[in-house]
Amino acid sequence: MKNYDSIRHVRGESKFIDDIPVLDGTLIGYVYYSKVAHGKIRQIDFSAAQNSTGVFGVFSHIDIPGENQIGGIIRDENLFAEETLHFIGHPIAFIVADTYLNAHEASKKIKIDIEELYALLDPREAAAKNELIIPPRKFETGDVDAAWTSCDFIIEGSAESGGQEHLYLETQGAVAVRTEYDGIKVSSATQAPTAVQRTIANVLGLPMNKVEVDVQRLGGGFGGKEDQATAWACMAALAAFKLNKPVKLVLNRQDDIRLTGKRHPYSSDYKIGLKKDGKILAFEATYYQNAGAAADLSPA
Repeated sequence: MKNYDSIRHVRGESKFIDDIPVLDGTLIGYVYYSKVAHGKIRQIDFSAAQNSTGVFGVFSHIDIPGENQIGGIIRDENLFAEETLHFIGHPIAFIVADTYLNAHEASKKIKIDIEELYALLDPREAAAKNELIIPPRKFETGDVDAAWTSCDFIIEGSAESGGQEHLYLETQGAVAVRTEYDGIKVSSATQAPTAVQRTIANVLGLPMNKVEVDVQRLGGGFGGKEDQATAWACMAALAAFKLNKPVKLVLNRQDDIRLTGKRHPYSSDYKIGLKKDGKILAFEATYYQNAGAAADLSPA
């Protein structure tokens, strides 16, 4: 298959989200997020940030006209935290200003009081406490129990498989513009434009035909821009819809790593039965998936 973008890529001519020429008056967004893994918000005050230089708006869950929900397979993930913080990087508010610097400076003026809670980080501990995103699933073929009796060797052990950052070259981003007849148009770096369209419509309380999602190209994805691209498109769309101004959000590399989900680490116990010639007769394994704070695509 011919890649029609190859020549443009090597010439540096390909346009990505951060290369899109912005309209006059385009505002820039910054995500204010949790610095604790688990906690309860006792009190929060946005007033100083709202009055900060260049700020046009500070948006949180109370500003959502539709539903504060972006979960894909399972509806268990808020766009913005409400009372409880579930992970470091959990978005609390979206600050929109005339420049990135002003939006970032305004975030430092938010006053928040958090009661830190115990963070459940070990998937084995989570399984023991039945703190599971979905019930355990079992896959089997053949009669494993009977096969053990025919094995010359049975080996048992445990293994750890580390997680993986997608590390796409282009970080997460979106540009949103309000359109005629109370619609919204979003340019998004997503592998799943229909999911982004559906979720924006849900957050804004609009029918899907009022939401247009354009994808020119991705600067890498590898699965990390499926459901993980949705939140940023929703934030840009919310601010653009509320302010009736174009809004651009592009995460820097550090925030992209902190705020987005990854390929999961796994902890596993295994049992394997072999004949003397090395032929495997039976294999049994229990995998503990460290899926994080929300389901996302983990059940897939």
